[in-house]
Amino acid sequence: MKRLEQQFQQSVAAYLERVLPPDVFWTAVGHGGGGRVRGAILKSMGVRPGVPDLIFLYRGRFLAIELKSAKGRVSPAQSECMRLIVAAGGIWASARTLDDVERILVAFGVPMKGRVNK
Repeated sequence: MKRLEQQFQQSVAAYLERVLPPDVFWTAVGHGGGGRVRGAILKSMGVRPGVPDLIFLYRGRFLAIELKSAKGRVSPAQSECMRLIVAAGGIWASARTLDDVERILVAFGVPMKGRVNK
């Protein structure tokens, strides 16, 4: 299961590199895996559980996208993080396909190379 989400995220990252203009800030959050020791280190550094896989900042607006494989579910920590992001005025979305990611970005108003946003 984890490998499927990793492959999906790699596909999404390659897609974003191709279609997003330089004025759209985005990053992936790589905070999973590595066992208890790594988890304890990350926690001591301030990494919070449930942070979405992708973070975007565009024109002062914050968007977070959680990537899930076909059978993946949002965890309780991810649900709590979603609640906090939305309460702070950000937008949180979940995507299972590359088409989902594109739809979310278009709805958020992010311009993409080679596409005329409506």
